[in-house]
Amino acid sequence: MAKSSDVHDLLTAYQKQARKVPAKGVYASRQRQAEVQAAHTRKIMRKRRRSVGKSNKLGCRFTAEMRVALICDMNFWALICRSNRNQVANKDGEAV
Repeated sequence: MAKSSDVHDLLTAYQKQARKVPAKGVYASRQRQAEVQAAHTRKIMRKRRRSVGKSNKLGCRFTAEMRVALICDMNFWALICRSNRNQVANKDGEAV
């Protein structure tokens, strides 16, 4: 047979449990949090250094949409550079 307990015992046990202060965060201290974040950053940087030259270095494959967007972006910047070069050449031609 199980041990019997009265209401008073249950109440005192509950009050002791309720008085415990919950932790403010996941980590025990601010220093520990900084250590964990620094370790994570080191891990990420190590991954990036090791993945140089690989096709999947950013952690994702290029999709067709991404390639099209990249080509459009490159064309846009090429157009701007070309127009800037033409403007500089025209100014130099007029001044001479």
